Amino acid sequence: MADNDPLGLGELFTLFGQTNPFAGIAKSVAQFQRGVTQFLDSVERFNQTMDELNGVAKRVNGLLDTVEEPIKAFVPQVTRTIKTADQLVDVLNDLSRRLTPLTQLAESAGSMFGLRPLAALRSGSGHRPEPEPPTPPVKAPATRPAAKKTPTNKTPAKKTPAKKAPAKKVPAKKPAAKKTSAR
Repeated sequence: MADNDPLGLGELFTLFGQTNPFAGIAKSVAQFQRGVTQFLDSVERFNQTMDELNGVAKRVNGLLDTVEEPIKAFVPQVTRTIKTADQLVDVLNDLSRRLTPLTQLAESAGSMFGLRPLAALRSGSGHRPEPEPPTPPVKAPATRPAAKKTPTNKTPAKKTPAKKAPAKKVPAKKPAAKKTSAR
């Protein structure tokens, strides 16, 4: 009966010898199984990532639910504040334009008393104004050279009055203490 046994699959492949056509198929099937396993691992990681993103989205939605109402209430107030500030700036510009003659008058009066100019108040920059450059001295008109020197009439330059130093206060004399004699 040993001769009548059917051949097994393995024995059938051994009959082909070294050039087994099914050897390449076995390798391809193994590679396919590894590829399917890696694909399933990738799908599992993708599912974990999507679960984490879902958790993040829930947290962001909760944060927006908490912050959204105060922001909706805040925006109109900021808009009103900006409009009011614009109107206030317009009013202040109009006021400064209307007060310009008064400031000019005050500067004229101040210069009469030797006070510094009020330009620092007008600019609003908080910086002192640049000092005015001194006026150059008046030059005599050019004349032709003459054989004789003739005196020329020169007008003296205007001198600004010097600021007077405030008078020093002299301390008042104390009355001398009276001596009383012991009797």
